[in-house]
Amino acid sequence: MLRPGVSLRARATLLALAAPLAAQAESCGRFPSRGFENADAPQLAVRYANPVYGYAVQLPAGLVGHGAPSPAPDHGFGIALSWTPRAYLYVDGSYEVLDDDTLGKQETRQREFLRADALRVLSTQSLSTRLGPLSAVRMVARYECKGLRGLYVKDEVVALSPDLRVVYRVALLTTTKRYRADKAALDELLRSFTLLSRPVP
Repeated sequence: MLRPGVSLRARATLLALAAPLAAQAESCGRFPSRGFENADAPQLAVRYANPVYGYAVQLPAGLVGHGAPSPAPDHGFGIALSWTPRAYLYVDGSYEVLDDDTLGKQETRQREFLRADALRVLSTQSLSTRLGPLSAVRMVARYECKGLRGLYVKDEVVALSPDLRVVYRVALLTTTKRYRADKAALDELLRSFTLLSRPVP
């Protein structure tokens, strides 16, 4: 298993939430792009805490994550599990800016992004779950990517803060062949998620 660190950009780059839908199709099965490593990006191990967005997680043993290099805002971190094929874990907390202030709206938005990103979506499943103390939705999708062989999986858990101002995401992008092994690392992150006190805006 490769363990190179992955630097994060702003929320729009990391999750492609605010990017034009046409641009997202270029990232299917190729995110993050090579060259994401940045010597200025903080290296993370053991524990990550974000007091601005009010959460913390434990990193799985032996894995190294990278956060956003200054002066980019600190939303979370990413872990590259493999470059060929791509396999990537990410954790993010961001203010809700798209008026998707329910889990149902979050789920609908992510389905739209996936349809725009993938060559073909083969299946999607959603179930209610918990992220720490929060109600959450877990979405698992299997899909094909243009120009790449094999099937890919996105396994993402999304929750909203009690005041509905922050969206929390813990997600895995990988292949169906790697999914069982990589899911173990995702599940470790999910089990470790805790809320912290956020400053009053």
